[in-house]
Amino acid sequence: MHELSLAEEMMDIILQKARKERFTKVTHIYLEIGQLSHVTPEAMRFCFEAVIKNTLAEGAKLSIIETEGQALCLSCGHTNSITELYSACEECGGFDLKVLSGDQVRIKNLEVI
Repeated sequence: MHELSLAEEMMDIILQKARKERFTKVTHIYLEIGQLSHVTPEAMRFCFEAVIKNTLAEGAKLSIIETEGQALCLSCGHTNSITELYSACEECGGFDLKVLSGDQVRIKNLEVI
């Protein structure tokens, strides 16, 4: 389950940010999960709840924002909405797609005290 290691990395990022910006409590975390990232929102939620115990983020609300995949067809230049990495171009049917977005997991915003 790679969600656990991602949750641990996110907690490290939050702790680094807390030291730098001197906040002591996180009340809300907004997390973007791309459809192409192979991260399951419910598994991420479960792992994140385990990781934040006894930290400055304990009790914080976690809002998950799912982002769609976007890819550029290098053959015809069409921008496609995709749900799988190896999708065909909606316009020309080609498979020479370059992923533009939707394959990342990132902390979009934090609400802190």
